[in-house]
Amino acid sequence: MTRVEIERGVEAHASGALWIPSTRVVILADVHLGYAWAQRRRGELGPLEEGGVGARIDAVLDELAPREVVLLGDVVHAPNPGAEERSRIEGVLRRLLERSRVMLVRGNHDRRFARDFGRLDVSLQESWSCEEVFAIHGDKLNVAIPEGPLLVVGHLHPCWKVYDAAGVGHRMPVFVRTEKGLVLPAFSPFARGFDIRDPWPEELRALLGKPDRLFAVTGKRVLEVPRRR
Repeated sequence: MTRVEIERGVEAHASGALWIPSTRVVILADVHLGYAWAQRRRGELGPLEEGGVGARIDAVLDELAPREVVLLGDVVHAPNPGAEERSRIEGVLRRLLERSRVMLVRGNHDRRFARDFGRLDVSLQESWSCEEVFAIHGDKLNVAIPEGPLLVVGHLHPCWKVYDAAGVGHRMPVFVRTEKGLVLPAFSPFARGFDIRDPWPEELRALLGKPDRLFAVTGKRVLEVPRRR
């Protein structure tokens, strides 16, 4: 299946996007546009490629035809982009703006977004909400959380580490349904870092409670991870 209902009216998509059918809203967390170019500027010699993130965003829009796309923090990877880095990032964002309304929620990597990309017709805000969802990035938790909507955060980059028959480890991005909310996987293919079996930051655990259900995504399928009894 490409979509699984996590909460009434809220669905996990196989891409790692969160889909709200009633209002036709897509939420993407931690896209980290420009990652490879930013890392090259910091001295890393990896290949200059985006990992297909632009094509994956296009595919989500083709399938779901959302009215609105919410980028839930860490839209870009680093400030002060170089010329090619800026061109790549602006290209992705302009394609989004041509196809849908776009809302940006500020993440810790977006501290200079307004200065670096001020010529784009977008603005940053601290949260986004609708009847079903109240969404924040998750790096700052001193936010008034309303009663009723599902609390949705990004920032943690949750994954489930599995091993294949050869013993090679793979990090599968996961949606984490907790006692009090939902943590989204990073949409960037370069940001599958936090194994949810590791200890959670205390502030986040206090806000969200313990992990309850996991939904792994492969790009083509989303499936619930059976809990061990």
